[in-house]
Amino acid sequence: MAIAERNWWTRARVRFLEEVDVQTVHPRRRRVFRRGEEEVMVQWGLAGRRVDRGIWWTSIDVNGAYIVMAPSVEVLEVLEEQPPTSW
Repeated sequence: MAIAERNWWTRARVRFLEEVDVQTVHPRRRRVFRRGEEEVMVQWGLAGRRVDRGIWWTSIDVNGAYIVMAPSVEVLEVLEEQPPTSW
C-alpha cells in the first residue's frame, strides 16, 4: 500500500450491494443497510500513514461512524476528493 503524502479524503454517494449489519463504537448503535440503499460516505486518512481504500465510513467520527467494507458498496458519484498524493 502507498503512504499518504498529505491528509486525504474522498466523499462519495454509494449504493449498497448487499445487506450489511453494523454497529458504532460509542454510543453503541446498530444499523442495517439494505441492498440498493444509497448513502453518502467517506474514506480518509492521515499524511505519513498507509492509504487504505478498503473501508467506507458514514462520518469521520471514529467512535460514532458506521464502518462498512468497500466490496459491500459501489461508488455512484464522487462528491469531493483530496487525493493522498500530489501526483
